[in-house]
Amino acid sequence: MHVALLGSEQDPQIQHIAQALRQRDIPFYIANTRYFGTTWTISYDPDFDDGLIHFSSSSLCDQPRVTFSNTKAAYWHEYLPGELPDEGVKDATLDGKAQDKRARAAEHYGWTEQERASTLLCWFSYADIKWVNPIDAVRSHQCKPYQSRIAGKLGAHIPYTFVGNAPEVATQFCNNMREVIYKPVRGGRTAQFVNKQPNMRPLLNTLLSERPVTFQKYIAGVNIRSYVLGNDVLSVQIDSSELDYRNDDNASVSVTIIPNDVQQLAVKICKALGMHWCAIDWRKSAKGKYFFLEANPSPYFLKVENDTGLDVTEKLVALLAKT
Repeated sequence: MHVALLGSEQDPQIQHIAQALRQRDIPFYIANTRYFGTTWTISYDPDFDDGLIHFSSSSLCDQPRVTFSNTKAAYWHEYLPGELPDEGVKDATLDGKAQDKRARAAEHYGWTEQERASTLLCWFSYADIKWVNPIDAVRSHQCKPYQSRIAGKLGAHIPYTFVGNAPEVATQFCNNMREVIYKPVRGGRTAQFVNKQPNMRPLLNTLLSERPVTFQKYIAGVNIRSYVLGNDVLSVQIDSSELDYRNDDNASVSVTIIPNDVQQLAVKICKALGMHWCAIDWRKSAKGKYFFLEANPSPYFLKVENDTGLDVTEKLVALLAKT
């Protein structure tokens, strides 16, 4: 029985997990979705509800093919879309015919990506594989307000939040808060402070005409990240002078212990979101109250592990190896 590693074979975290599995003599294969259709392919039979993953190189797997049913677990690190062909890149210097050609190429690329994703879904949704984490959990992370609603129902403290693109409501929300941050609804970019002004409406009209935004009351305090692995919780404090520590190359990480009730809440949130493991980001206020920010189903942990000595790897591999 194999363990699948979903991500780039060049990614340090994938290489690290692969080495840990190798040391335990657990067979594995690496599936980089960017090269789905070239270095590896899928054949699926809905009548038998099973499929095969075919590999073109022994560096990806010790066997030329592995069935879905012989994949006992899969580690979801990163989904990478296929490479956009040069013809799909816009160039204002090209004439009309060349631009049309590139537009058609980009449209074809979009359709091809949909077909690739739909085929991969046969694998991602295969019930007998223990996905760590499953695709539904990954999708829930793409809508952080949904995560907040689930966490709030379980008793987590949630910062006052507004999500949407209605400028009149956003203006009222920002005016009612002393300090407000804004960030993407889906994620992918770091949080920023709202530039409070006597008349917020023109600024918000411009911002929200482009895209919906998540606004939150700023919580003064410290950053806590809890790695939840089954029933185990490993936490670190991240000290930074920046609003979002991801912008701070000098951010420092140290092991911390969070209260038992917050640990239990972290496990409940992880399970309620359909995850086997995750990294929960909290904001700990000056009064010691923990505010839930998000639960990441495919977090980076290698640097934290190297900086602190926390053994996330051992517990993660144990999750993958456990039947």
